[in-house]
Amino acid sequence: MIAALMLVAVSSAFAGASDALKAIKKASTYSEAAQLVQSSLDQLADNAEKAEAYNTVVDLALKTFNAESVKAQAQQQANEEDMYNALQTAFTAANECYKYDQLPNAKGKVKERFSKANALRLYNLRPYLINGGGFFQGKDYKKAFDLLSGYVASNDYPVFAELKQDPAKDPNYKNAAFYASYMALMDKDYPNAEKYSEMAIGDSTNGTNALAIMFQAMKSQIKTKADTLAFVQKCKNLYAKYPDNQVVFANLVNAYSQVGQDAEAEKLVDERLASNPNDFYALYDKGLVLFQKNQYEDAANTMTKALSLAPEASKLDINATIGDCYLGHAQARLDKIKGVLSKAAKDQFIPVYNNAIKYYEAAKALDKDGSQKSKYAARLYSCYYFVYGEADPKTQEAKTYAGY
Repeated sequence: MIAALMLVAVSSAFAGASDALKAIKKASTYSEAAQLVQSSLDQLADNAEKAEAYNTVVDLALKTFNAESVKAQAQQQANEEDMYNALQTAFTAANECYKYDQLPNAKGKVKERFSKANALRLYNLRPYLINGGGFFQGKDYKKAFDLLSGYVASNDYPVFAELKQDPAKDPNYKNAAFYASYMALMDKDYPNAEKYSEMAIGDSTNGTNALAIMFQAMKSQIKTKADTLAFVQKCKNLYAKYPDNQVVFANLVNAYSQVGQDAEAEKLVDERLASNPNDFYALYDKGLVLFQKNQYEDAANTMTKALSLAPEASKLDINATIGDCYLGHAQARLDKIKGVLSKAAKDQFIPVYNNAIKYYEAAKALDKDGSQKSKYAARLYSCYYFVYGEADPKTQEAKTYAGY
């Protein structure tokens, strides 16, 4: 933890202060002072008094923060919750203090009194906001988000204009943004989860996870058709920004499909394959497009190529989908046959069903805990039934496994 600065509080005597300001300055704690400022702001005489009122909150909040921080560093019993609440209050109050510190006083003059001192005593304490986010994680996601997002947002506070650094040169900036997005997601604050995850997409450590949070947050906000169309546009914007990102590409293709823009989806996939014939995601999506168009043989061939390039986590899904391609192909042909299927005719379908069985069995082998049965189990049973008959032990075992 960064050493806390034992800073001298900035205060001033103000002759002829209003009763409201006097009451605020008599407050013994930062929370009491903050409540008084909130309830009596309109009763303060002018902008100068408002600035001093907020500065009093800063003084008291830092007094608490410093006291508890010293205890923590000395490994004594410290009230960390109060410590971080006080720090957050200090930053918020300093920002408000700056606003009034820059406005004309009762005599029409701007006379800054607190802002530079507040900037100097607070800016280097910003990393404690990240520590505070970690402290509240799992206890209070809203509070954790407020502290972590406070680190990000405070860099742009006007009070810190002369001290702010380039976020690109700050190793903590994107990290704080990522964890702020995670806390917002856990709190179901989806707009902020989306906002802060986007800031962290370029992070070398958490960028991929930030993108996952962003899509989860965007999808969670879809309630109407207009929301769906807005989601498609967001995906297009992201793809324009990150054209090589596979996750963005896959989500855009899926978004097009969801709104019935299949031609746009296929065009996007074909363009990607034209530039990279071995693009796994493009091959997978091309296979899905062909499957949806009932072009089962071409879909199976395309998916088989995708399988050879697939990451381990995707292999179960792809095997099951290839099985679906073969089963769909067989069933489409069977639907054209009228009357009872002869043995000779049935024998022509056995190789196609065996191909489906091969890939369904591969999916089953990858499903170590049986949690993905819905993707293959019922259809594997159906294939066994066709090939081996109902009484065969394989068929009965598959039937039980599928839950029939």
